[in-house]
Amino acid sequence: MKRFLVLDSFRGLCALAFIVHHSHIERSITELTFFRNVSQFVGFFFALSGFLIYRRYSDHLHTPRHVSEFMVTRACRVVPMHVAVLLFFIGFECLKWVLERRGLSLNYPAFSGDRSPGEILPNLLLIQAWWPGFNALSFNYPSWFISVEFYVWMTFALILFALPRLARKLITLLCVLAFIALYKDFSPIPHNVLWGISCFFAGAITYRIYARVRDSMPGPVIGTLLEAAVLGAIYWVMTEGELPLTVELGLLFCLAILIFAFEAGLISRALSFRPFPALGKLWLSIYLTHAAVIFVLATALTVVAKFSGYGLLVDKPSEATGTMVRYLSTGSALNDNLLMLFVVVAVVVVSRLTHCYIEAPGIRFGKHWKHRTLMRRRKDDPPVEGA
Repeated sequence: MKRFLVLDSFRGLCALAFIVHHSHIERSITELTFFRNVSQFVGFFFALSGFLIYRRYSDHLHTPRHVSEFMVTRACRVVPMHVAVLLFFIGFECLKWVLERRGLSLNYPAFSGDRSPGEILPNLLLIQAWWPGFNALSFNYPSWFISVEFYVWMTFALILFALPRLARKLITLLCVLAFIALYKDFSPIPHNVLWGISCFFAGAITYRIYARVRDSMPGPVIGTLLEAAVLGAIYWVMTEGELPLTVELGLLFCLAILIFAFEAGLISRALSFRPFPALGKLWLSIYLTHAAVIFVLATALTVVAKFSGYGLLVDKPSEATGTMVRYLSTGSALNDNLLMLFVVVAVVVVSRLTHCYIEAPGIRFGKHWKHRTLMRRRKDDPPVEGA
């Protein structure tokens, strides 16, 4: 089965953009309009997941066993990394609690606010984004995406198993209704849930379109023009469009997936160079660990500031009324951008380790479970690939 290397590359680059978006370094590129709106790239993750999952499983979910294998495989794809980072944050709150008992307090009391004990179980069950009573951004805040994605996967599998003849119509209906609800700001269902449903099933529809037209591959000139045009449109909407951008960008992301799936233009050729697909393999580890790495760095700077008296942190009003955002600041644009580069490198290094020792073993476990080969020796394992 063909692997879409360019789409993998884009997923890795989007994950890197999230590092910049969440770093909040005062005089760095984090403050450019494009990076301030990078949270919209979650729509690309949803759409690409729908594209790849539909391609792989649309004709392979006919029996209860197929569905159970799908669920186990998908769970092993994301849950080990999610739980590992969640345990890190819980462990850090325990450390804060111990330090507080010894008279050393950091920014906020341990196990308070978005890291209260009541948020632990919803995070473990991946339901924090589905119910308004839970805090979707609690503990490892990027994991709200995994919360939505996991149960959208389950919904997809149940539709294909229970109603195979109506599956395509139901997928289209769910996609359209979710986009309408997003546009109308339908509040009874959490915004992020509607976002995930609409973009995921739009991605599935995109694959159906691709399957019909894949034999009509454009030449390199037309391919390059199409690639440049769709990237330019995405950039323009993210920098000049009026908020909210969710619906417009969701559709543009699907168009970009369709165009770059052909890998016909010069941009695709550049993104096929080895470093980019290699980065794409780390996308989930980068996405789930980057908040933890940024948090450790900000905490370290807080401690340094407390004992040295040198201000390295600045609180500024956020776009949400009445809230503040803490920025890292070294006092100069050059040093702030060098700090930004250090954060990116640190996240990639940590992600490489977590991919090797947490994410990849989880994927292998899911494959062994599926094939009933849990006792298989590690040296016989196939290369790890994940949607």
